[in-house]
Amino acid sequence: MKELKPRNCLSKQCRQPFTPIRKELSITKYCCTACELDHAEATGNIRGKSKPKVKKPKTAAKLKKELWPIFSMHQKLVHSADGEWCQCYTCEAPIKIGTTNCQGGHCVSKGSYKNLYFDERSVRPQCYHCNINLGGMHYDFCEKLKQEIGVDSFNEMIRHGKDAIKRSAIWYQEQIAYYSAENTKLKELKS
Repeated sequence: MKELKPRNCLSKQCRQPFTPIRKELSITKYCCTACELDHAEATGNIRGKSKPKVKKPKTAAKLKKELWPIFSMHQKLVHSADGEWCQCYTCEAPIKIGTTNCQGGHCVSKGSYKNLYFDERSVRPQCYHCNINLGGMHYDFCEKLKQEIGVDSFNEMIRHGKDAIKRSAIWYQEQIAYYSAENTKLKELKS
């Protein structure tokens, strides 16, 4: 086996000449363990110490998921008399806000009418049975909504429901801030 040539220790504090040792496939670069640790501390390459992660800004998709429960809560509070209970829009059953039975239902499919996802005119509180088990009861929902907001306003809302619109992350951040503040005001007002 070939003998290794003497070299200087890589540690900036030491730099003493030493004869390296072969450890399996690698060759030592420091004269002792203390020099290896000193060099690791100086360069920030200490094992177990992770580098600070750069926080990436949230995407529009993540912010959309964050906005929905806040927006849904706003609609439930708006249509509540006391801030604790509201009425299912389609079957008129009393539902407690904050439970899985109380949901934000859309008058039409939010997948088809993406522009109405966060439209206050198209979202009302619904019980789990009406919203999930009965598919939202869109016909009854729409008929009741036409009487509430008027046929012309309903038709205009549906006409623009399928407009191509791409919302930015900034838009979602603004809406989150707005509806969070509104929810706080409504809770104070109705308690």
